[in-house]
Amino acid sequence: MSERWLWTQKQDIGPSPRLAPALGYDPKGKRVVLFGGYVGEGRSQTGDSATWEWDGAAWVQVADMGPPGRGQGAMAYDPTNECFVLFGGSPGLGDTWVWDGSEWNQVGDMGPQPRISHDMVFDRTRRRVVV
Repeated sequence: MSERWLWTQKQDIGPSPRLAPALGYDPKGKRVVLFGGYVGEGRSQTGDSATWEWDGAAWVQVADMGPPGRGQGAMAYDPTNECFVLFGGSPGLGDTWVWDGSEWNQVGDMGPQPRISHDMVFDRTRRRVVV
C-alpha cells in the first residue's frame, strides 16, 4: 500500500479518558454522539452519564443528566424517528433510552435480557433498531 495516512489532533479538550462508551453517528446532523463509558482507574472506575457530541471540529458536552452511568452499552441512530436509541450496559442493565438531540427519555425497561458488549444497528428494510 503506497498511501499514507496522517493523524492530526483537532482538539485537546473533550470527554475525559474512558473505556467502552456507547457511540453513534447521526448522518443528518453530521455528528458523533458519545454516551457514558467507564471513567477513573482500576477498581475506582465508574460508569459516566455524560453525553458528548463531536461535529468534526470540536467536542461539546450536551447533557450531564439522563440514563444512569454505564459502560459497555450500545447505541444506534434511528433515522425514521431522528433519534439515538441506547440499550443495556454494565452493571447488567436492560433499559432503553432515546436521545432526541436535546434530552434523554426512558422508553422501556422491559425487552431483551440485560446485556453488555453487544451491538445495535438500524435495519433499513424493517425500519427499526435491532440488538
